[in-house]
Amino acid sequence: MKTLLTLIAFFFAQVNVFAQLDTAKLNQLFNNYDTHQKAMLSMCLSENGKVVYGRSIGYANVESMTKANEHTLYHIGSITKMFTSVMIFQLIEEHKLTQETKLEAFFPSLPNSQKITISNLLNHRSGLHNFTDDSIYASYMEKPMTEKQLITIFEKQSADFEPDSKASYSNTNYVLLTFIIEKLTGHTYAEELQSRVCRKAGLSETRVAANIEKKNVAKSYDFENGQWKKSKETDMSVPLGAGAIISTPSDLCHFIEALFTGKLLSETSLNDIKTMKDNYGKGMFQFPFGTKKAYGHNGGIDGFESVLGYFPEERKAFCITGNGFNYVLNDVSIAVLSIWFDKPYMIPSFEKKALSQKESASFEGVYANSAVGMNITITKDGDQLMAQAKGQGAFPLDKVSELEYKFDAAGIKITFVKDEKGNIPSFKLLQSGMNLVFEKE
Repeated sequence: MKTLLTLIAFFFAQVNVFAQLDTAKLNQLFNNYDTHQKAMLSMCLSENGKVVYGRSIGYANVESMTKANEHTLYHIGSITKMFTSVMIFQLIEEHKLTQETKLEAFFPSLPNSQKITISNLLNHRSGLHNFTDDSIYASYMEKPMTEKQLITIFEKQSADFEPDSKASYSNTNYVLLTFIIEKLTGHTYAEELQSRVCRKAGLSETRVAANIEKKNVAKSYDFENGQWKKSKETDMSVPLGAGAIISTPSDLCHFIEALFTGKLLSETSLNDIKTMKDNYGKGMFQFPFGTKKAYGHNGGIDGFESVLGYFPEERKAFCITGNGFNYVLNDVSIAVLSIWFDKPYMIPSFEKKALSQKESASFEGVYANSAVGMNITITKDGDQLMAQAKGQGAFPLDKVSELEYKFDAAGIKITFVKDEKGNIPSFKLLQSGMNLVFEKE
């Protein structure tokens, strides 16, 4: 489950919302991703409750060569939190609890339970440590876990900060909300999901993932050494209401449309959910696209990545769910929205450019940035330029121009600096808005 919203680079000018959707350009974009193995995904664009464009590329299952289609089910990771939040607010509207109800009413043994409120859990202000960040998480993430086992783990974690003093993303919050839903209703989270959300919103392809379930469910992959390699598989008894739902892009678009059109919650509850405090809503994020604002969530679990957003003023919903990325999902989102809102956008070229012996020799060496305490070694492996940060795995750098190189899978761009003598004394690394200079040692 990803802990940070990466969809933050939408810094564009005013858009023309009345322009006709350029489906040909979208087709070209996704054909380009597919041809160069940049992603395996399905996506959907919906306006006024109607799907206006959908596309699937790549394989749902590489081993069986099963192609993805509109009915392929993807693990949606932390988008699950939106569903959990909706169910909690439904229980609040039913007067079965309040936002000020203390965690100690359900789990008195947890740190600061007498201070932590339901509201603090919803908007990540509880101070409870994020259990998926722990070093021991990898030892049990693929195993079936019970409520008792997870609570025992949570009890041993120290609080990161005093409740409501600040915000910090924690999957622990939403696992606890899962258990609270089950305690208050007497039903499983999966059962409540169907009765409270799926039936009301007309979602036929959304459910809590079962570990034995195989039909139409995509496997996830990491791109390594030029091919897709199956990723690990988290047992769904671990993430629960923090990340255990599977769905399709069209179902997710219908879900967020139902949420914003009053089919699931009152307007008062919706306004509360989408009110931001320290950049966190109550199960929802806000992200801009030019002068416009979308609400939604992103998700990531194992090799799956996804994003769901809704523009209330335009009544437009978009969703991308993928089971393998050799490119940054945020860049895919920017491309799709730029085309949808009729903004200038050039489809990237992924054609590999040749690296000369002279170029590679001038680039090779160890580069350091003392401010962040990091060294990166640049080497050549055959005809491929490689980069490796100390203590990490090596990754390929593809040539963009004479001095520019990139690693699409992580959104890394490296620009080598050439001095007046033709030497390479440094390079600039750009990633996720971070710009660092590394000097050659």
